[in-house]
Amino acid sequence: MSEQEKPNPFLPNGADDQMIDIIKENAIVSIQMSTGYYKRIQQVIAFLLEGKTVAEIQESHKAISEKRANEPWMYNYETLLILCKEFEKNARAENLIDKMTVAEARELILKAEERLQAQAEEQAQKN
Repeated sequence: MSEQEKPNPFLPNGADDQMIDIIKENAIVSIQMSTGYYKRIQQVIAFLLEGKTVAEIQESHKAISEKRANEPWMYNYETLLILCKEFEKNARAENLIDKMTVAEARELILKAEERLQAQAEEQAQKN
């Protein structure tokens, strides 16, 4: 199937005169998100950055702060960072933040990476 033949998943199906719901253009919608979902967003960020060098990531941060994130991966990275920052801001406002040392955080991250690697290997064996 060529690119032109692939259906656009964002275009609605149905008759031209059928009414559908859309979010208002300037709406600001409050959402609730679990920590588990927040962690999934962080995994998407890690996937998006896979293969990027430290220099590329640092350049993306600079481009984002200067409002010139025009490469698709940078634009999508910025979108996810905005979502995470909003989650973190609301967690702070609701007093849902715990403290831990940097060493504890590193250990937690390493354990999470090990779990993800084990899950990936398990999935690969199933396929």
